[in-house]
Amino acid sequence: MFNKSELCRAICAACCIFLASLVLAQPAARFDASPLVKPGDSVSYGSYKIIKIGENVYQINDPGVSTGKGGAFGVDMYLICGQSKALLIDLGNNYIDGYAPDLIAPRPNAAEQLRAVVYGLAGKLPLEVAITHAHPDHDGMTGAFLNRNVTFWMSDGEDANAIKTQHKIDPSVYSRFTAGKKSFDLGGGRIVDTFLVRGHSLGGTVYLLKPDMLMFSGDALGSGFGQAVATVERLKMLAEDSQRLVDQIKANFSPYERYALRVYTGHAWQNVYGGFMHPNHDKVDVGYLDWRFVQNVAACANGILQGKWLVEGSGLHLVGKMAATDMWPSAAGRAIMVYGIGTVIIPLEVAYEAAGVKMPQ
Repeated sequence: MFNKSELCRAICAACCIFLASLVLAQPAARFDASPLVKPGDSVSYGSYKIIKIGENVYQINDPGVSTGKGGAFGVDMYLICGQSKALLIDLGNNYIDGYAPDLIAPRPNAAEQLRAVVYGLAGKLPLEVAITHAHPDHDGMTGAFLNRNVTFWMSDGEDANAIKTQHKIDPSVYSRFTAGKKSFDLGGGRIVDTFLVRGHSLGGTVYLLKPDMLMFSGDALGSGFGQAVATVERLKMLAEDSQRLVDQIKANFSPYERYALRVYTGHAWQNVYGGFMHPNHDKVDVGYLDWRFVQNVAACANGILQGKWLVEGSGLHLVGKMAATDMWPSAAGRAIMVYGIGTVIIPLEVAYEAAGVKMPQ
């Protein structure tokens, strides 16, 4: 039996739990998109910052958490609204269940908040979701749109089982497509083409919105301070596919269309490093990357295969080695190869092997 003081404490504890459950169960507040009038306008909602980057095109930024790892430092989703349907590119971090390997904790109303933003912008348009690759910081909020008549898409080069491993979701919810052959017709003349760029993953997909010339590259080209590859095979994939991307854009768009290209990456906060992260490198005031970036990444990857960092005046430079950081522990000690604003971070011995050159002792 409880004495009076124990009974009071038990009642107080029960009340606290009940009140906490009411707070957690509160529906998300309505998302107000009215401040988003012209490109560059932004508004915050819940844990997200929403930026208008084009006519009915929006960047949904998750600033991440300072105590996290990997994608928890900040990741971006993009919503494109056409006349007949809307396309959401990527799904950010999993705040519904959390993701322990990246030290990401669940957040109250996580699914409701993201849905409020997406449907608040897309209205009653049918929604499709396409991810750039099946990494946990790009497919994390899949659960927010399950059983809501939403079509999910993933390149057939990606490991669909990652969805189950990472988030305990049946991978069959994703339809598969072949990057380079699939296009999304959103109505009103808006077409989103797909391009395969492997290296970071085996089915990495770059999306290009026409005629707006907005590219959404995920992690396929890096996000501003470098694309990391650990093997010769992955470097060759990146070199081949990024060069094919350059060639296809040159073949299908006029010079001035290419010059107008804006590249929105999977981790936009990295854009400010303008090519590579280094303590002596000043940040650049940019919100997106461009056609030069795409060409420079291809030139960097292919230049490594040709050993051009060893050739004076080639434009490819070995600028140093990655420091050990909690943010990117696997890259510690890798060589930083830079061509313009394109960067590849690679073990130096792998670079020499790829170039067919004996590494000095």
